Parts: sequence; C-alpha cells; structure tokens
Amino acid sequence: ATETSKPSTSSCPALYDLTTLQREANSRFGFSAKTTLSIAQALYEKHKLLTYPRTDARALPEDYLPTVKEILGVVAQTSSLGKFAQKALQDNYVVFTKKIFNNAKISDHFAIIPTGKIEKLSGDVQKLFEMVMARFLAVFFPPAVFEDTRRTTLIDHRDGVTDAFLTTGRVLVEPGWQAVYGRKAGSSSKEELVSVQDGEQAAVREIEIRNAMTKPPARYNEATLLAAMEGAGKLVHDEELAAAMSERGLGTPATRASIIEGLISQEYIARDGRDLLATRRGIELIALLERIGLKTLTSPSLTGEWEYKLKQMEQASLGRESFMDGIKKLTGEIVKRVHDFQEAQQQVELPEMDL
Repeated sequence: ATETSKPSTSSCPALYDLTTLQREANSRFGFSAKTTLSIAQALYEKHKLLTYPRTDARALPEDYLPTVKEILGVVAQTSSLGKFAQKALQDNYVVFTKKIFNNAKISDHFAIIPTGKIEKLSGDVQKLFEMVMARFLAVFFPPAVFEDTRRTTLIDHRDGVTDAFLTTGRVLVEPGWQAVYGRKAGSSSKEELVSVQDGEQAAVREIEIRNAMTKPPARYNEATLLAAMEGAGKLVHDEELAAAMSERGLGTPATRASIIEGLISQEYIARDGRDLLATRRGIELIALLERIGLKTLTSPSLTGEWEYKLKQMEQASLGRESFMDGIKKLTGEIVKRVHDFQEAQQQVELPEMDL
C-alpha cells in the first residue's frame, strides 16, 4: 500500500441571511420556512435578541467592529457559548475582514446576528437562537485544519492481474471554528485510517462485489426548494456563485416562505413528511401553460430575470419606462396566446356540440 497525506482547511460559512437560516433550520430541525421566519421575527420583535431577520445580506457594516466586540463581551459573561466569545476576544480573533464587514454586500439591512441581550428561552425558539449565536461566534474563529489521506492498495491476483483500490480519510487536526459546534482534534468525518508504511503487505480477507443502480434526484424539501428559488431554479452549491445567482432569484427572502405556503394552500404542491410533492392539480397547470405556449410563466430562470430587473429598477440602474415596456409586451403576448388557445379549443369542441 502507498499513501499520501496533505493538510486542507475549511473556513466557516458566512453569517446568516433569512434564506440560509431557513434552509439550515429545515435540514437540522425540520422547521418549515414559515416557522423559521415566525420564530426569527419573534426573536427580533418580542425578545429583542436578534437583529432584523427579513434580510438578504450575509455581511455587517464596515463600522460595526466595535459593536461586535461589545456583543461578544456580553455573551462571554452570560451565554452557554460564552467560553468561545471569551476566547475570540482574548486571542484577538475579531479583526476587520471584508468577508464579514463589507458595505458593498449589504443593502437596507445586514446579516442576522444576536443583539447582545440574553434571555432564557426554550423549545424551538431556543434552537433557532442558538443556531444564530453559534454562527456569529464561529465566523470569527480560524479555519479548521484537516489531514486528508489517499491510500492506494494493490491486490495481485494469481493470473497476473493487479487491481488498485483507493481509500480516503480525513482527520480533524485543529478544530478552529468547528470547536464552536463541538468538534475536537483527532475526530474523523469518515472512517479513520490506520497508519501504514509504503510497501507494507496486507492480507486480503474478503472481496465483496455489490451491484448498484443510479437513483433519480431526491425530491425537494423546503431547504433544497429555498436554495433552488434563490438561484432561479439552478441548484448551486458553491457559496460565492450562489450569492451571485441570488440576484436572479424567485421572490425575496421575506416572501419565499409565503410563496411555498401559498402553493400548498392552493393544492399545487403537498407536504409528505419533509418532502414537497407536486400534486396532480399542479402538474396539470404546468402542462396547460405549456400547451398554450406560455413557457415564460413556467420557467424559473426567465422569471428570475424579471425579478432581477425589478431589483435593477429599485436601484435606479434600469429605467421605469424600459421595464414597463417589457411588461406590456409580455402581457400582450400572454393575452393573445390565451385567446388563440380558447378559440382553437372552441373549434375542436363545436362538432361535438352539434351531435
């Protein structure tokens, strides 16, 4: 067997905006987007523990560093995660960086963070608050350092054929920001490998051949549907690319939960456990729109383009006249296609009416 090991690092994800908070709360706790928004709104309005939640920003203002240190000072004395706040302050982790403090990446509101006030909570409210608190602390910690190992094991058969088997493993060397989430040095996210020397011999105890088949993509749940809406139907896993695609998303962070709930109440989609399923009524609606020739109304990417133009107009980078001309043209095309489709249907049905 031969192997190579090299260090790798993993930085903490950015602070929460509403959509990211909804996605992670759904993945971790099964909260619907509506539930997460309701809890976050209560933590903001009623408890005064979180900043404004209906935001699409994941950064803080560039003059916010002193405020962050004040909040951490309070957290260090009162929270169950206080030891991490204390360490961040003592070890001077809280420094200015454009990843966290960036005016260009905020609009009316900045990322969701604790206000510094601490209150005894319980149940789902406590779970969501701790999520935000942990991310707020972790984002200032150093990257986690891993040791990634790739081992190649050669098996010589009697007929002279040699097979190569690849084994990979990752061991956490320095927890960094992952310490906030309970990870410790020496833990492995995969099966930990026993150390070997190059050329070391090993006995083959058993070989098992397993037959497998490809599987279709998993059904949407609220976390993955929110991600798809954020990128106008494109599932983007890279965070920076996803942030760029969010400029062309469906809806806004504040409206995506109500869009999903609206589809459910109108019986176009239905919940099945954590999964979201298209109903027969929803499928027939899409099929009808495509028969009429209104693919614009069924295309997430094209709808995302219109959302993007709305945002451009809001920012005064697109003229209202230009936007309204496009709306009028699209509306006229929709009305014409529906009218033509209705006439065609009537012509088909007339002979049947005469019988």
